[in-house]
Amino acid sequence: MAYEQIPYEFTEIELPEAVAAFIEEADRRYDSYQAEGLHKRYPRYVPSEPAQVYAALKHVRDAGLTLGDSFIEWGSGFGVATGLAALLDYAAHGIEIQEDLIEKAESLLECQQVDAIFINGSYIPEGLVEYETLGTTDLEFDNMGHELTPIYEDMELPLNEVDLFFVYPWPGEQGMMLKLFDLLAGEGAILVAYFGDREINLYRKL
Repeated sequence: MAYEQIPYEFTEIELPEAVAAFIEEADRRYDSYQAEGLHKRYPRYVPSEPAQVYAALKHVRDAGLTLGDSFIEWGSGFGVATGLAALLDYAAHGIEIQEDLIEKAESLLECQQVDAIFINGSYIPEGLVEYETLGTTDLEFDNMGHELTPIYEDMELPLNEVDLFFVYPWPGEQGMMLKLFDLLAGEGAILVAYFGDREINLYRKL
């Protein structure tokens, strides 16, 4: 393991007007999504608490923990964390495999005049293989001899040059996402991992 946990405890903060408006609109759209029964397509999808995510991202920014301003959200869903990062002046990218969720994320951010880029695809890049083991999901390099210089299509920046990652993993995939961070991130990169209500961990790649 080549990363360390950074001490962090969530505390409520006052939200800027633009952030509060963004969160309110995101909540309204998700409520409508549920009311229409569309959430049944992704029954495991549960949104994070946006105010808590914003507080963690702002803490990272205010404490000067990142080396630069590039940001990736792994599994961006409705794009809320990606939008919040953009509101903190990060160059924000969201990676999402479901095209209809990307459309909803882009619609939300356009409505709120927030700039970010969403990429349709898996957050597990070529050269890594995902597999099940003992009821959990793990990762390893494939047997094709790839050198690890991964990059997502439509994103010019290599993953080992990204400064800040965010993830809200599915149950049982927490360990896999930490391993993904360990395998892909460059030295000094930060991961904000939302594991549940008031359970947000920060990690630094060594």
